Amino acid sequence: MALGLLAVLLAVPAALVSAWAWTKSRMPYNEEGQHFDGLVVHHAGSEYVYAALALVLWLLVGLAIWGARRAQQR
Repeated sequence: MALGLLAVLLAVPAALVSAWAWTKSRMPYNEEGQHFDGLVVHHAGSEYVYAALALVLWLLVGLAIWGARRAQQR
């Protein structure tokens, strides 16, 4: 039960970080690798860091689901 709840709680930030990485990868960067949106300068390449963070979060979600299923079978 607790691991299932943990999986759900981890899935929310995993989905948000995944969406943020996808959004940053679609931004139009200039030849210097920067995108200025009026408030913030975004740098090209940071989407890979966000994607790696999302991957780690999704792996934790998978581990929590696996643990919850294993605990339920016992």
